[in-house]
Amino acid sequence: MRKITLSMAVLLVLAAGFFVVTWIQNRPTTLSTPSAPLRVYHIGVLSRGHGSYEVAIRGFQDQMRELGYIEGQNVTYDVRYVSTKEELDQTAQDFVNAGVDIIGTYSTPATQAAYQATQKMLNPIPIVFGSLSDPIAAGVVKSIEQPDTNVTGVTSLASDLTPKRIELLTRIVPGIKKIAMPRSAVELNDIAVNRSAALAEQTAKKLGIELVFFPVRTKEENASNAASITAQKAQGMIVGGDSLVWGGLGDYVNQAIKEKIPFSAFDTDQVKRGALVGFGPDYTVMGQQVAVMSDKIIKGKKPGNIPVETPRKLLLTINLDTARAIGITLDPELLKEAEVIIGK
Repeated sequence: MRKITLSMAVLLVLAAGFFVVTWIQNRPTTLSTPSAPLRVYHIGVLSRGHGSYEVAIRGFQDQMRELGYIEGQNVTYDVRYVSTKEELDQTAQDFVNAGVDIIGTYSTPATQAAYQATQKMLNPIPIVFGSLSDPIAAGVVKSIEQPDTNVTGVTSLASDLTPKRIELLTRIVPGIKKIAMPRSAVELNDIAVNRSAALAEQTAKKLGIELVFFPVRTKEENASNAASITAQKAQGMIVGGDSLVWGGLGDYVNQAIKEKIPFSAFDTDQVKRGALVGFGPDYTVMGQQVAVMSDKIIKGKKPGNIPVETPRKLLLTINLDTARAIGITLDPELLKEAEVIIGK
């Protein structure tokens, strides 16, 4: 009798175990452990002015979408377009207070404001700039290959390409002797502007051209500053890496057309807005580069270990409608070199 009882007990235990395993394997899905909530990344974007930066930011957001970041699902953007140093500083601090995951910046002053706002943090928020002329001179990285700070990004070459804009004017107006350059006033201490002006002076001197500066201190001053640039004072006009002047670009375009002065600007967006010619980066592509770098940071890479990049694509753009409006006949060889031609 004892053996029978033990055998039955063993069978009962085995049977119970079988049923437990079977239940676990086939239990209803409604009893499954719920999945973890989707992580939402918050990205603050600080831009000094609109124009070309809007193009870059759209390129950034489009590329982020391609990388799997869907706005409202796993990423949110807080995009701020401001102008003055006080506004830049306050917005940068707003992003720090909000605890965003990444700060994207456009312009040298915007990047410097974000950098300063994050330096008191124990773990500084990563910053990825999408347009900055010289990150080392700006004091936000230690080297191009190894930034070694909480900052990386894509240089705009805005200052370095300034001599090219003068060269374009010499091809458009052979024998040109005087060129106007609206610029942020020296006392504003914009590093990109100061470098642009220095390079322009060197190039103009070498070519025997007089360079006339027209300083501006606020965005609102652009209109009156532009009105002071006349055909009597200049045979052509250029801009450097100057986000303050870019903020009033329409005023300078209108004045250049009114005075029939060829205006050599920075990029395709500025030429679309009426400048005669421009040579600079494709801001859509720059925005895409920023998105790829931001994705690397989200996935765990430190910005200090991500090398600073240069624009992957430069464009020569010409506006034929503007050429007709100011009575300029362009060299066919120059037209052949243009990647983008606006108008017919």
